[in-house]
Amino acid sequence: MTGSTTGQVFNIQRFSIHDGAGIRTLVFLKGCPLKCPWCCNPESQKSGPELGFIESRCVGDNVCGAPCLYACPVKAIRLNGHGQPVIDRDRCDACGKCAAACGKDALKVVGREMTVDEVMAEVEKDRAFYRRSGGGMTIGGGEPLAQYMFAAELLKAAQEAYLHTALETCGHAPWSHLEAVLKHVDLLQLDLKLMDPERHRGLTGQSNELILGNLRRVLSVKAPQDVIIRIPVVPGCTDSVENIRGTARFLAGLGFKQTELVPYHRLGVSKYSQYGMIYPLTGCEPPPQSHLDELRKILEECGLLETTGRI
Repeated sequence: MTGSTTGQVFNIQRFSIHDGAGIRTLVFLKGCPLKCPWCCNPESQKSGPELGFIESRCVGDNVCGAPCLYACPVKAIRLNGHGQPVIDRDRCDACGKCAAACGKDALKVVGREMTVDEVMAEVEKDRAFYRRSGGGMTIGGGEPLAQYMFAAELLKAAQEAYLHTALETCGHAPWSHLEAVLKHVDLLQLDLKLMDPERHRGLTGQSNELILGNLRRVLSVKAPQDVIIRIPVVPGCTDSVENIRGTARFLAGLGFKQTELVPYHRLGVSKYSQYGMIYPLTGCEPPPQSHLDELRKILEECGLLETTGRI
């Protein structure tokens, strides 16, 4: 049965207003083929469940007795000098027993297997808000196309429930995977980070060949008004005038109409340490408004509508 199809979900965010029209429920799927250094969801990059540790919530073994240490069946936890857990990421299998033992919610497992029916039960809770605001369900990640079969079934279920659907994707997947998902997508929001393939590979770990190839085919199945190309503006990475001008000319030449500049922010920085990761862009700051205005002008000069804040 369709409703029993499962996928790895790491968050379901209700009352989102930045991921499509109206009030939406944003379903985050795990796994991504890219490793963008500005990623604000580091917990989305790996495909399976992960154990997170929020240091500020941990009171140390002198207070709690370190039940997490004794609950771990694979001995993946040791204590540091402050009596707080240090996780051996190679040994940890994210079973969740340490998190269950922790009385302060300092440990948590992120990512769980959910069926389409289970996700839809959460999405349906806010149907009244979708109807009044013109909202619906958006699937993001991570990269939803890394779980394209689950994404397609979930989007199909939402459409069959008469909900507006949106997909946020980097576009790095075989065309057949994207095409299968697009059948059930009302609004496509696709990232285009860099035009130079080697620069793209250097920053994300992958060439942009698949992405550009998919962009050349998207308008064969979607109308221009149903597609928004998102361009991240990350200082020192994607924000050069040369890159934005090349991106604008490429998109205009294919017939795209709507773009959105997505300014870099630091909202996900604190999450990296929770998963034993080091944030790659230490010291990077959001771009100034004057630079965003300059880039917006370039897009508009190429005949593109910059839609930030207008959805």
